[in-house]
Formats: sequence, structure tokens, C-alpha cells
Amino acid sequence: MKQPLPWESVPPPIYVSRVPKPRKKWVTVGGWVLVVFLLLYGLLSERSNPLLSGVSFVFAAMYTLTLLTKKDAVVTTRGLEIFYQMQVTTHYDFFPWEQINAIVTEDRKHPELIRLHIGYGSMEKALFFTRPDAQSVIKLAKERNPAIRVLDYDTEPKQVPKKRNRKS
Repeated sequence: MKQPLPWESVPPPIYVSRVPKPRKKWVTVGGWVLVVFLLLYGLLSERSNPLLSGVSFVFAAMYTLTLLTKKDAVVTTRGLEIFYQMQVTTHYDFFPWEQINAIVTEDRKHPELIRLHIGYGSMEKALFFTRPDAQSVIKLAKERNPAIRVLDYDTEPKQVPKKRNRKS
């Protein structure tokens, strides 16, 4: 059952994050093979080790939910919005522009995509946007919250952690 997205009623602009690369086919196939293996192991070991069988069923169910989860992330006029659609429940994360304190751009030499690290508090979300969308996101961020720092990963000096002297 597809849920309506929380930002469908928000006025434009809405910038949709792009998946840099979909899961490789072998990862998806391998995941389903693992689910089948866990289910079969759970069925075959049910009499000899019921606890391990139960754990196997639980992991099979969790891995199935993971394979079926869909994540949508957008930047809107309200802020950063992320919506996870699972088979049994949904989860919505919302970070208004007032909570966002930094955006770091990282060019990974992809012809179409740029990675934006959007920081809020002491955490961050790394999302990929098309090059024009990334520039528009930065412009929107500065309009909504002028205190947001916009940094470029490649031009900023790298901070090397200092070694602490241990006193004996």
C-alpha cells in the first residue's frame, strides 16, 4: 500500500534527491537467497534447536523488510524531509531550515550528480542531487536561513586530528 508523501501539499520548489546508483543485481538476488536460506534453516532446525530456529525466522523477516523498504528524500521550502515506506509501517524525518547549520558540497566526478552533506546539530545526511538542483538547494538554503554555512569539500583544508600526549 503506497502512502501519500508528506510534502505533496507543499508549494514548489521541491528538489528530489537521486540515488547515485541502484543496488547491484547480485546484491538484491543475494539478499533474497539469504532470506530463503534463513527460512529453510529455521524450518529444518525447529525440532533440534527451537531458539536458533526462532532467531532465524526473525532475521529472515527483518531482512525481507529491509529489501522492501523505500526511501524518499527531498528538500522543500520547509526544509529537509525524508520518508521511509516499509511494508508494516512508515517513518518520517523532518529537519526545518532553522535546524540545518551547514551544507558541504562534494564533487565525486560524476557527470550529473553532486553529493550534498546537509548538517543539522551534530549529525548529517548525505544526499545526491543533479548539478542544477544542488545549486538551487544551496540558494534556497541561504534564502531560508542565512546562517547556514556552505562549504566545498575539495577546497576546505582537511583537519588532521592531533595526537594526544599520554602522561605516564
